[in-house]
Amino acid sequence: MKKITRYKYLEQIRPYYDSDLIKAITGIRRCGKSEILKQIISEVVKSGIKDDHIIDIDLESMEYIDVRTIKQLFDAVNGKIKDDEKYYIFIDEIQNIKGFEIAVCAMRDSLNCSIFVTGSNSKLLYGKLQEKLTGRVKEFDVWPFTYIEYLEYFKINNKELPSNSFDDYLKFGGMPQRFEENGPENVVKYLKNLHKSIIKKDVFSNHKRVNQTQFQTIANYISSTSGRLFSALSIAKQMKNQNGEEDVRSFSNIINNYADHLNESFLIRECLPFYLKGKERLNGTRKFYSADVGIRNALGNALDVDVTFALEGILFNEFKSRGFDVYYGKLRDGKEIDFVLAKDFKKCLVQVTYLLNSDEVKEREFGAFKNIDNACPKYVLSLDTVDMSRDGITNINIIDYLLGKVDLNLS
Repeated sequence: MKKITRYKYLEQIRPYYDSDLIKAITGIRRCGKSEILKQIISEVVKSGIKDDHIIDIDLESMEYIDVRTIKQLFDAVNGKIKDDEKYYIFIDEIQNIKGFEIAVCAMRDSLNCSIFVTGSNSKLLYGKLQEKLTGRVKEFDVWPFTYIEYLEYFKINNKELPSNSFDDYLKFGGMPQRFEENGPENVVKYLKNLHKSIIKKDVFSNHKRVNQTQFQTIANYISSTSGRLFSALSIAKQMKNQNGEEDVRSFSNIINNYADHLNESFLIRECLPFYLKGKERLNGTRKFYSADVGIRNALGNALDVDVTFALEGILFNEFKSRGFDVYYGKLRDGKEIDFVLAKDFKKCLVQVTYLLNSDEVKEREFGAFKNIDNACPKYVLSLDTVDMSRDGITNINIIDYLLGKVDLNLS
């Protein structure tokens, strides 16, 4: 199968190809980070850099299976340095090396090089690099295929699109390898196995004391209900009978830790609150979105998709991939706005719904902005093909937005 070119990410990274900043490409496993490294290597070589000045180390390949310490990693790189010219160093899944940040610092300080690394754990990779290098690392966050990339994949591979391609994307998401599976059952099986594999590699390997059976159960619940408000205390109360006399509040702290572990592995992403009025705290409630809507659905019921939350998940990932800071809005009366998007000190407010197919739904979605006196742009995103804009609030078709036919304004 042909690979699509991830232009969005290449355009972000190109200005740093020769920079002494460490380029950290992060995201959930199997979202396409390794392919982006290959595409960067191809562009660097086309720019005139000699092949023997490209050092490409995949820490999950058999070639480097014995490289497991910081000294072995440094020696593997240093052994390929033959002159004083600049070398371009690419290290895939660098979190496999405990203490990797020491080796990366040593390379940056002692070698004439430009360093690119990928990692599948936000805390392990970016946090430690920033701590060690005091801001000398530039992170590029990679996501599964957006809808427009999904369509491009089918086009370049001359594959027939599903009869309703958006419904297929809404159900099964954009993890690249899922397109190589035949039939819905195999796709769902792949996504479930991927979820288990990521937990094993990026959670259990880093948190040895975790109750693995308990964690898997809670992880499935958190991922399959992502987009809803999350309360560890509520989950703990529901599971109280399963945990005997264990203190509920203590157990809720464990559940919050589990959510943090999932967030670290990029399986879910936290959406923080933006207080549009007041500063009241939320009594332990949090909100997460799955890194891929297909994984969310597979862990729930992919044949009976919770459409509104699936749409929210797709749009959350789309907004993030376009570089927005994304929050959910909180009002003093406890009501919510689905999304507050911010960039360059400007913002807009967004409500998401499936269809504005009744007066009740219209009143709910447009009425959500009723008590907000902020003058920033306000939008209702839906799958309606007829413009329902009213009261200064703009209705936009979700598919048109995903395809770049329309855009959101911030002020």
